[in-house]
Amino acid sequence: MMPMMKSGHAVWGALAAAGLIAGGLLPSPALGQSTSASGRPAASEWSPPRTADGRPDMQGYWDGGPANASHSIEEGCCDPIHARMQSRGPDRLGLPEQLIIDPPDGRIPYQPWAAERRTELLYDMETPTELAHIDPEDRCLLLGAPRSNYRGDLQIRQTDGHVVILYEWAHAYRVIPTDGRPHVGGGIRMYNGDSRGRWEGDTLVVEVTNFNDEPWLDSHGSFYSENLRVVERYTLLDGDTLRYEATLEDPTVFTSPWTLRFDMGRIGRDGEYEFFEEACSEGVTNEHRLAAGRQAVARGERYLHTHGEP
Repeated sequence: MMPMMKSGHAVWGALAAAGLIAGGLLPSPALGQSTSASGRPAASEWSPPRTADGRPDMQGYWDGGPANASHSIEEGCCDPIHARMQSRGPDRLGLPEQLIIDPPDGRIPYQPWAAERRTELLYDMETPTELAHIDPEDRCLLLGAPRSNYRGDLQIRQTDGHVVILYEWAHAYRVIPTDGRPHVGGGIRMYNGDSRGRWEGDTLVVEVTNFNDEPWLDSHGSFYSENLRVVERYTLLDGDTLRYEATLEDPTVFTSPWTLRFDMGRIGRDGEYEFFEEACSEGVTNEHRLAAGRQAVARGERYLHTHGEP
């Protein structure tokens, strides 16, 4: 039996029907301009397609960031044994490029206590004894920002006053007002945070606050606190390339703000692409993993998740 596919348009329609989006929908996502055979045109020679309100038209499906970034935004994935377990070939190890551009060493600037805690999480995820030890992605939870943007494919839709991002993973979505309204109250904490957008020239800038501390930034226990603030920047480089940049600030956990950046490629044209139906249920595998972890710990064994040879 073929796997079910679900179009993002159906999810978008559900959001509109639920009254989550103000205003009427614009026409189907514009295709933009293709790059020439000689390569990407210079910025001075290319102007992005526009929506009815004059903003750059970023609508359409985009691939979600570098391969393996969701496993580790610092190292990618994996040692050969883990790679075989996940059906990854040798060409899919590591990261295709350094994701964290500031600081230059490509590492998350954790405070000393936070670095120690992440090491403990790397032990816990290999020999879990409680549900919180398992990667939130494996527990089918929402992944927050910026991880949602490098977990899998996404779709962007725009109206006058809103940008909506639909994610293939777990039917997640973000509704981003661009009409200047304030963030929700400080007592409200959410997995995906609270997003507020604005346009700076042709760049969509999104400030995300009001996070809870449940998600990780990757499968390496890269955690943050409820004080996380993320500033995202979305910029069309050409008709088929969307640059994503995010600066993360959390004075509780990090020694300084830090920035990651990558480019997304357009996927699917003329209705040729649909989201894969991500069927994720938290109870499918976690009980087995917890049982194995508890048995190992009872024997006095704990293992550290690394990318070195076992």
